[in-house]
Amino acid sequence: MASSAPVRIRAARSADVTACARIVASEPLWQRYGISQRRAAAMIRAAVRAGEPVLVAVRGAEVLGFVWFQLRGTFVHSGYVRWIATARSARGQGVGRLLLRTAEERILRHGPNVFLLVSRFNRRAQRFYRMMGYERVGMLRDYVRQGLDEWIYRKTTGPLVSGTGGRDPSPGR
Repeated sequence: MASSAPVRIRAARSADVTACARIVASEPLWQRYGISQRRAAAMIRAAVRAGEPVLVAVRGAEVLGFVWFQLRGTFVHSGYVRWIATARSARGQGVGRLLLRTAEERILRHGPNVFLLVSRFNRRAQRFYRMMGYERVGMLRDYVRQGLDEWIYRKTTGPLVSGTGGRDPSPGR
């Protein structure tokens, strides 16, 4: 039964790392990638210590999910959602949507694109991202592990440079 307390989004703290890692380690999806609770904790802890954007969804003191993203992690100009995960007990309550929208708001202040990868076999996540306005734009075969392909998804508000006669900000062009 869902609590009536509101869900809040805030920056992750060191004290949240174990709960976030537990969410990751409990999912068969992450297990296919060899992400144990210990490894997830080490990665998330390093991100939090480095000041990378990691946000948690909390209800009271309970961590319901998290999103880890980069403001300019894709092609130098575009944001990238690295990890997003919600506790099973929080699914269907809008927690993932709230986390993703909050990350998108921050990313889109810095540029018009958000990218993320979705496992080819993860149809539930593919439906979720399409519902959130993402478009499948490509495939990376065997990207993280042999036999596990990743779909590239993009959400955009427009090109990097608008109008005609603008300079392409990409290096080497």
